[in-house]
Amino acid sequence: MTSELQYPLVLLHGAGADCSRLSWKHVAPGLAQQLQVLAPDLPGHGGTPALPEPTTDAYLDWLCGWMSSQAVGRAAFAGLSLGGALALGYALRYPDRVDRLALVASYGFSPRVPYHRLLRLLLRTPLRRLVASPALRRGRGLRWGLRFLVGDPRAVDDELLEDARAALRGTAPGLFWRWLSTELLPGRTRTCYLDRLGQVRCPVLLVHGDRDRLVPVAHAEEAARRIPHAELVVLRGCGHWPPRERPAEVLAALQAFLAKKIFSRFPLR
Repeated sequence: MTSELQYPLVLLHGAGADCSRLSWKHVAPGLAQQLQVLAPDLPGHGGTPALPEPTTDAYLDWLCGWMSSQAVGRAAFAGLSLGGALALGYALRYPDRVDRLALVASYGFSPRVPYHRLLRLLLRTPLRRLVASPALRRGRGLRWGLRFLVGDPRAVDDELLEDARAALRGTAPGLFWRWLSTELLPGRTRTCYLDRLGQVRCPVLLVHGDRDRLVPVAHAEEAARRIPHAELVVLRGCGHWPPRERPAEVLAALQAFLAKKIFSRFPLR
């Protein structure tokens, strides 16, 4: 399939023990056959130096600086989970620099997360040190955590386990829990663009699993209703990690979206 995209495609991975190679391993090569693909590792991931305070706003500021350092004026974005929130935030901050936007299992339009109150309590007790301990992230603890992310536990095979272990070695200890503690405010998430989705000026594709335990598919459905030019692809039986759990379907959806012609800029509502 020939892409109509005339700009680089920036792939952004998610939070936790993640990096571009881990989440986009089976999708990026297919995209790179037709496009210039840029896939940075966020601060604290994949060996990129960590930020003093890992907030979503700080990550977004870093992304803006990274785009400038790469001399990228206009681009398309595909973001997974936290990466989706960063891509969306970038599109709202710089609408004329984003050609189109793919949000995969995206964070950023959830007013609350599942188990919101319980997680806030956990982050304020000594149990936080336990769940963030390296020992829990190895062996059965790692396998259990990965199974929580996917819809079908059979997706957690030896290859995924080894890739996850490699990503863990390049992730700053406790990074995910430090970031999450900044996001979970009383009764709401700090980063929620729900009321600003009508301002998005570019075409948007949402790809979401109907078994996503972290960002329920209902949140993606609501986002698709609010974004002026959005299409939603729901992957049945898929969890929060579509690029690893269903890479062929994610690749096909992205290729079809990137192949579409865009005849004009879309006005603000």
